[in-house]
Amino acid sequence: MLKKTIKHQVELTYDFEGDLNGYTIIDSSIGPRGEICILAVNKVPEYIDGMFPPVQTADRHEYKAIILNKGHKKEVILKNQKWNYHYIQPMDNDQIVLVCARSHLYENGDFDRNARVFDMSGNQVSAFLLGDGIQNLYVTQGNNIWTSYFDEGIFGNNGWNQPIGSYGLRAWDSDGNEQYKYPNIDPHFISDCYALNVVSDEEVWFYYYTDFELARYYKGNIDYFKPNVEGSDGFIVYEDYVLFRGGYSKHDKYILYKMLHGNRFARKASITLIDEEKKTIQADSISCRGSLLLLMKGKKAYLADLKKVVSEF
Repeated sequence: MLKKTIKHQVELTYDFEGDLNGYTIIDSSIGPRGEICILAVNKVPEYIDGMFPPVQTADRHEYKAIILNKGHKKEVILKNQKWNYHYIQPMDNDQIVLVCARSHLYENGDFDRNARVFDMSGNQVSAFLLGDGIQNLYVTQGNNIWTSYFDEGIFGNNGWNQPIGSYGLRAWDSDGNEQYKYPNIDPHFISDCYALNVVSDEEVWFYYYTDFELARYYKGNIDYFKPNVEGSDGFIVYEDYVLFRGGYSKHDKYILYKMLHGNRFARKASITLIDEEKKTIQADSISCRGSLLLLMKGKKAYLADLKKVVSEF
């Protein structure tokens, strides 16, 4: 039994409605310095056979990227783009990286370089491969890119017999050179990485299927936990506390845990996050970075902090 059920009000951080007239948000994420990163497109590319997102599109699209940091906003419009981007993160030198979740390996040996770096004038700086089947992506203050993968990226599809994502979790430098790969072997095998929280290059948390374990990479060592949560797609961490977004079909509920000795977890409370009108925030998407949780509801951005949630106990 949960000891408490509480409501926690989250302040509206920013409303992007006036910035995104004519655009649809396709990604929102937290940058390495707490930035709110928005990627929107003038027309969302259609799925192939209603199921598969294309890597490249026949029609060219216009994207708008916004980086909001402590009230200071930077914007860039990228015109005539054939790539179907899914992720955005800021990088050093006033650059951004946009990434497609999918990448094909073709019979002639060529492949889709599904990561592209742009400057804030819209000029492409570089392009490189990060693998097919990317589930989550975060850049660190060290300018490294951490990627996690879902099952197709791990086991192979789109021509990849030796998938880039077979390790389940990898890190790259800003040019796409390998920095880390998770030793994806039993008994802690990742067959689908459901959630990723990159605090820094030294501390990375990830939650994965089949056994729904939570793992913490810290300075090269990995600890594993059994939180007894199935199907969550995000979590935030602060000291000995972890707040999970509810599992399958329970995404408007959050469960607070406290870590105990022996890598055990104790449930502390069920949390409902509410907006300025005291209504439950039914987020269209979330992003997790350390103790911060970004919730997007339409074009409104709410930023919750586990430090504040814990302080209410």
